[in-house]
Amino acid sequence: MPAASLRRWLILTLLGALALTGTAVAQDTFGLPPKPEIPDHVEKEPPKDIAEAGAETVTTTVQARDEWTSSGVRVRKGVKYRVSASGEWHMGGFCGRSGPSGTGSNSPLCFSFIPPFILPQHQVGTLIGKIDKDGRPFPVGELLEFEADRDGTLFLRSNDPKGLTQDNSGYVTARVALVAPPAPPAPPPAAAPPASARQNGPAPAPPQPFAGSTQHWAVVIGVSDYADSRIPKLRYAANDAQALHDWLVSPQGGRYAPSRVKLLLNRNATAAAIKEALYTWLRQAIEEDIVVIYFAGHGSPDSPDTPQNLYLLPHDTRYDAIASTGFPMWDVETALKRFIKAKRVVVLADACHSGGVGATFDMARRALGDVQPNRISTGLQNLATVGEGIAVISASDDRQLSAESAKFGGGHGVFTHYLLEGLKGQADYNKDSRVTLGELIPFLSEHVRRETLNAQSPTVAGRFDPALSLGR
Repeated sequence: MPAASLRRWLILTLLGALALTGTAVAQDTFGLPPKPEIPDHVEKEPPKDIAEAGAETVTTTVQARDEWTSSGVRVRKGVKYRVSASGEWHMGGFCGRSGPSGTGSNSPLCFSFIPPFILPQHQVGTLIGKIDKDGRPFPVGELLEFEADRDGTLFLRSNDPKGLTQDNSGYVTARVALVAPPAPPAPPPAAAPPASARQNGPAPAPPQPFAGSTQHWAVVIGVSDYADSRIPKLRYAANDAQALHDWLVSPQGGRYAPSRVKLLLNRNATAAAIKEALYTWLRQAIEEDIVVIYFAGHGSPDSPDTPQNLYLLPHDTRYDAIASTGFPMWDVETALKRFIKAKRVVVLADACHSGGVGATFDMARRALGDVQPNRISTGLQNLATVGEGIAVISASDDRQLSAESAKFGGGHGVFTHYLLEGLKGQADYNKDSRVTLGELIPFLSEHVRRETLNAQSPTVAGRFDPALSLGR
């Protein structure tokens, strides 16, 4: 912004602030009616205990201009609830419009001169909640499942600073439902046996329940089109990523909170965006959480002479500069070692291209007629050595080309097609309505090998719990 324009903007801002101050003075001095006060807590009717009433859903409207609004539900300690929200609101001023996730509400000029938001680490348009008037605020967004840590009324509001909601507009609709009924009361303790009947040694300690709730996070990346037209296009990589994203956030699928799934497709899947997602965004996950990382696109060494230098190829990769513009495999390893704290991570990758991609590989083909296999699958499997709890499932081995065709679900890679079919229930061999890795992996292997006449074999690496499920 030119210096003159910047000075003009600052002057107008100061004049606006003085005008607001003058209005307040005029109200005090000349007896003008003051603006109506907005109550700290809005309760339209007594809240319901839906844990007692049954599987009832309570719906309420949360106005952007209000402070805390009762959800209409009184929660119970130890009972699990689901809050889902939709709609659009605007926090006034220079802020952007957003839904309950808050995405897009912050801007460089949004609230430059006011106190920080209630939850400073979240955007101003994020839907937040608390239990009872003195409860600690927590983020809700578009979807949250949580176990109440106390009894009390669930209140909701935007992440706008207290007392600064008068210029807000719009609303979101919030629905609160029961996820699981409260546990039945424990039976009374049995009487202690007589001393003559007791065994020697201390009695075994009862198992301790898991204190807390697991959140599911996912970064889903798909690159079919590359900015450098010399890099071969893929037909369905972006379709594959979009389809997996849709299953993850579907109420009938993975049931992930949309705010905890980051989708990067084609031009949005730059090297910088991928690094931000893995290094910064996924730092929100804690040890108890589950993280899924999915990549569909080209993967390649930077040259035939350095097959150990492996890269995922983001949208802005340059054909003649893979080493400086690709996303290094060791950066993925660094994210797993240093930034992603979750102890359960599943990496799903369809990043195999026979022979490698880039100018150096084309020159080698012209000179030698062939090149060494692309070792991208081996590089992906090596990610599993970072630590226990990491599962790496790759679409094919180093010497294979990953097949894609319109016959697979209307346009998918064969790997992702059967991944989705398995997750949707075909891999549920024991019919318990839950697909575990122990069921999904053999389903994938069998169907991909059978469909491609053994030309493509998914690979698996890592020390992980086979009972882990990608869905909720």
